[in-house]
Amino acid sequence: MSVILIKLLLALGCSGLIGLVLIRRRQAEAWLETRPAATVIGVTWFVLRLLPFVGIYLILGYQPVSDIQGYLIRWGSSALEGKLIYRDFECTYSPLYPYLIAVSLGMWYNMKAIALLMVVMELVALVLTFRFFRNIPHSRRLLLAVLYLMTPAGLIFTVIAGQEDIWLWLFAVGACLLYRQTGKTVVLALGIALGLLATKAVDVLYLLPFLFLVPKPFQLTAWLAGIGVVLLGTLYGLVGLEFMQPIREAETLRAPNLLSVVNPWVMNSIGRGTGTWNWIGLAATVGGGSWIALRVWDLPFEQAFSRMWVGVYGLMMVVQQSAYSNYLFLFLPPLLFAIVNWDSTRDIVLFLLFNILCVVHPSFWWRMGNPEYLTPGDIFASSLRMLDYTLQLSIVVLTFYWVGRAGRKA
Repeated sequence: MSVILIKLLLALGCSGLIGLVLIRRRQAEAWLETRPAATVIGVTWFVLRLLPFVGIYLILGYQPVSDIQGYLIRWGSSALEGKLIYRDFECTYSPLYPYLIAVSLGMWYNMKAIALLMVVMELVALVLTFRFFRNIPHSRRLLLAVLYLMTPAGLIFTVIAGQEDIWLWLFAVGACLLYRQTGKTVVLALGIALGLLATKAVDVLYLLPFLFLVPKPFQLTAWLAGIGVVLLGTLYGLVGLEFMQPIREAETLRAPNLLSVVNPWVMNSIGRGTGTWNWIGLAATVGGGSWIALRVWDLPFEQAFSRMWVGVYGLMMVVQQSAYSNYLFLFLPPLLFAIVNWDSTRDIVLFLLFNILCVVHPSFWWRMGNPEYLTPGDIFASSLRMLDYTLQLSIVVLTFYWVGRAGRKA
């Protein structure tokens, strides 16, 4: 349980630091007004990301855990050896992802290199996010960037857990920035395609809702269809139907999600684990995201896109039976920059609580042996199970709260 305690203490410390900054928010914004963004973000990243990485992995000598130890090092090593994804080694991520991991391993063959890659890529995502929200005044935007680097989820998912989920946001925002600069739909389509190739299959979920927000949806659809045919044809020619391996990820039961918290109260009668729920979850995610996009399409694009994104991946986090709370990292930047009302004490408290619960629960759940609750009696079988179920239910409720906030124009 030491890992759980460390994560809890870090999460509480980060939350306290955010609270101290917010108490002096007006003074902080006034000070940031004349400060260059590169310097502020760079120094804060150095203190809150690079120094913890050096302290944990180089000074204390700890090895990365979670996904890095589980399969990322295996995928990256296979790619580094020149093996072909899906044919020579199994992978549940998109085709370019292991080769990006291999780049870091080629420079430093150590699991710590993968963790460092995650730290660097998160910085790129934050810089692009800062540039994306040009409608927010400089001082407020810079303060939000600093607050992001202080979030428990940002620190723990990146440095300790080595999670890459923020990459989806990185490539999507990068594509939008390229389109803003060039005005060419083909550039937007190529950027989206690159994100699909470099991350994971769930990156496709935002495409339909996104079409409601772009100026030329039919043109974008045509470009995406053309690029998709070429890419799928190439993959089929190389590995046959083995490129479907990422879809198997949906078959893995995880928690917390809506099904995991409802299942015991209906005496395990909903058929959790069946393929039907994967399709229901897909329809709910895309349909709910599309509904939010239609509600907010007339807002400034940065706001509308962020609300759609939080809607899609917030829903995915609670309706997909393979989802768990690490997926907060998929939508943490737009949630912080566009959804949280930083003038509302309630929003601030709920946001910090959401962060704490999401970073602590995965370790707690895994170390309990991935409990699955089939009846109410399973919940009350022990105090640890009651605590686990309470954490699950709280995360699901808070996720729905933020999805609901994303669908509101105010």
